[in-house]
Amino acid sequence: MESNVRLLILDIGAGHQEPGAKSPVGRALDSVLASGATFRHSSGRIVVVEASGEQAARLTADIPGARLVPLDTDVSELIPDLDTSELLFLEAVRIRNSASYQEEKAQQKPGESPEEQLMFTAPCIPEGQSHG
Repeated sequence: MESNVRLLILDIGAGHQEPGAKSPVGRALDSVLASGATFRHSSGRIVVVEASGEQAARLTADIPGARLVPLDTDVSELIPDLDTSELLFLEAVRIRNSASYQEEKAQQKPGESPEEQLMFTAPCIPEGQSHG
C-alpha cells in the first residue's frame, strides 16, 4: 500500500450544528485541500487522503479530534460504533490500495473485462425506443 495514503478519522461528535454552518466533514475537506493533501474518498467519519509528513501534521493540527492513521489500521478500535457502510467502505479502500489489486489493474487492457465485453456486444437500441 502507498505509504502517503492514509485514513483521516474524524471526531464528528453529537454537538448541535448552527443552521447554515458547514458540516464537520465539509470543514475537514476544506482543511484537506488547504493543507495541499489530496482528497481520495470519504464515507461517514472516514476520509482517505494522500498526505506528506508536513501535510499530515497540518491536518491533525487544523481538525480538532482528527486522527491520521495508516490504511491497515484496525479502525474498529478507534471507532467502536462503525456502521455497515463505513465497514464496507474501509474494506473497499484496502482492496483498491492493495499490491495485488494494483498489479491486476496495471495489467488489464481496456475492453477485456467480462463487463466490458458484454457492453460491447449488447444490441444497439434506436433512440426513443425501449428495450422492454
